[in-house]
Amino acid sequence: MKPRLSTVALAVLVQAGLAQAQAQAQQSSESTPAAQASEPSLARQSIEWSQTRLTELDAAIAVFEQNLAKRNGNTRAKVEVALQELKGKRDAYRAEAEAAAAQAKIRSEQELAQARQSLDDSWTALQGTKDRYLDTVQADVATRRAVLQAEFDARQKAWQEAIDGLSADAAWLSAEQRVAIEVRIEALKVRVEEEKARAARLRDASTQAWENAKQSYAEAQQNFAQTYSSIRESIAEAAKK
Repeated sequence: MKPRLSTVALAVLVQAGLAQAQAQAQQSSESTPAAQASEPSLARQSIEWSQTRLTELDAAIAVFEQNLAKRNGNTRAKVEVALQELKGKRDAYRAEAEAAAAQAKIRSEQELAQARQSLDDSWTALQGTKDRYLDTVQADVATRRAVLQAEFDARQKAWQEAIDGLSADAAWLSAEQRVAIEVRIEALKVRVEEEKARAARLRDASTQAWENAKQSYAEAQQNFAQTYSSIRESIAEAAKK
């Protein structure tokens, strides 16, 4: 049976950026129409599931809503307006992603790559809106920590589900094919556990430590996505043999 990508798996592939999608766009232009019809491109799959990366933002917004409930008077009104703006932009991004997904099957690879780039740009802008929200409401250290922790937890859950998906798909390969792939999967598991331990140590750390961790975690996320994509590609290649 041919391994299939799960929702979480596709979300991780989205995080890896446009590089693979662009590469596949070039390959698809050289492949036969039959191959293109039977093998949905990574670009198309990324488009269809790009909204899954909203999970982390939804986790952050849940923290914001809890914080809002503790406020009152004019302060609450100001925070509520800022939160509604953030939610509005989030919903706009979700609508853009859903529209792109709805049209994915009739778009060319070049159009899909352009749509992915547009979504990436919108996502960057959305993240900026979230950061401005934190400044606007003068979020305290505890709130900022809670936001980062919620995002970390959501991301780590996605990582674990992605690894479980790799293991499940690798199980379809022959014993000989699985050896090298399983070693790489185990190495990836170790890296995830290291990030979990780092996050646990930060629960009572300073604000600067949290900011440093945020940057470090972003880099870890990118590294995870790239490694995951490489293993996923190896599984796909092995499955063809």
